Amino acid sequence: MKFIDLLRNSELFCGLKENELSSIENLTIKKTVSKNMLLISEGDTSDSMYFIVEGSVNVMVSNKEGEEFILSTLIKGDIFGELSLLDGNPRSANVVTLEKCFFAILRKTDFQELMKNNPTIVTNVITFLCNRIRLVNSLAQSMALMDVYGRLVRLLYDLASPEKDGKRTIEHPLTNQSIAARIGCRRESISRIFSALNKGGYLTTDKDKKKIIINRKLPSAW
Repeated sequence: MKFIDLLRNSELFCGLKENELSSIENLTIKKTVSKNMLLISEGDTSDSMYFIVEGSVNVMVSNKEGEEFILSTLIKGDIFGELSLLDGNPRSANVVTLEKCFFAILRKTDFQELMKNNPTIVTNVITFLCNRIRLVNSLAQSMALMDVYGRLVRLLYDLASPEKDGKRTIEHPLTNQSIAARIGCRRESISRIFSALNKGGYLTTDKDKKKIIINRKLPSAW
């Protein structure tokens, strides 16, 4: 898929005319980044937003003890770094590449000029931010009201894509440690739950969890 197609389908720039999309594409800077690279650091000053053209990244925060919590995993077509362009505050999270990535980068001055001249983008930004707030509310609700197993089940269903045979598949790699960092628990807890779900035939996973298949509806409680 070409970058202009990603723009056309993006939350921020959907509904724009072809010439407008082409102008935005011409404003971006292209950059390739290797796997396991810290792309953005929490607290950094901000002057650009990123479009993922190829690859995937983790958005994460950490506490004073060095414990990490993964807020989200972003893939091809996703956008990050936009919040600091809107409010002028420092970066609110770290972003680390999970594989070799290709980005298109839009500078703050260009983005602000686009919003001044196109009301469609302003409307899209408002909708985009509302969706982010709903996502944060859902995450807070999970952490406050669900146990580890409940949070794990919600994560698996959120990441999985339905198949024709009724099963669901998660295609991108998930280690026990990365899952634990996503739902706020210890890696050992994830290992025990996955072991039991595999033995019960609920899940099928390969050694590195590069592919997880949900064979049937997961138990409602652990």
